[in-house]
Amino acid sequence: MSIKIQNAILEDSRGLGVVHSESWKVAYKGIVPDSFLEKMTVGNSKKRFERALSQGIEKNIVAFEGDQIVGFMCIGKSRDDDSNHSVGEIWGIYVLPSHWRQGIGTELLLYGLSSLKAEEYSKVTLWVLEDNINARRFYEKHGFKYDGTKKELNLGKELNEIRYVKDLALPYSSLDSAVRLEDG
Repeated sequence: MSIKIQNAILEDSRGLGVVHSESWKVAYKGIVPDSFLEKMTVGNSKKRFERALSQGIEKNIVAFEGDQIVGFMCIGKSRDDDSNHSVGEIWGIYVLPSHWRQGIGTELLLYGLSSLKAEEYSKVTLWVLEDNINARRFYEKHGFKYDGTKKELNLGKELNEIRYVKDLALPYSSLDSAVRLEDG
């Protein structure tokens, strides 16, 4: 399997919508109410990405297998009130369920962390649903630590999101090489 990672463009909106809606329906089954997940359609997600990409609201990084988008990551400046200009944020990483556990999430994460580091962020945060054990294990495996911050989120029922943080000021040779591969 050969994966190509690059920044998303407007024409990628439909593929982003497919990955977003399909991954949500599997990853959050049993965590988020079915009534909410049923609203996660390709069309709704596609519109969200068209708006975000055309307005420059966020930076999306896509993983292609051939000409199919099989995963993506969204990054940007931290949206948290208690952060400053040196803190970036991973807004989400999603991979088609058929491509889980093939290293695509890790490749996206390394590329995204490299991008954030290149933009001179010294720390990165992310929010994850407290009950999403698979995602929490993934982030912990890659050096993210729960910082004790929690907030409530209503997705048809009250859920808790918890914040993870990672220091980017430390040297990460694999992060540095991920950016060089795409830039070179």
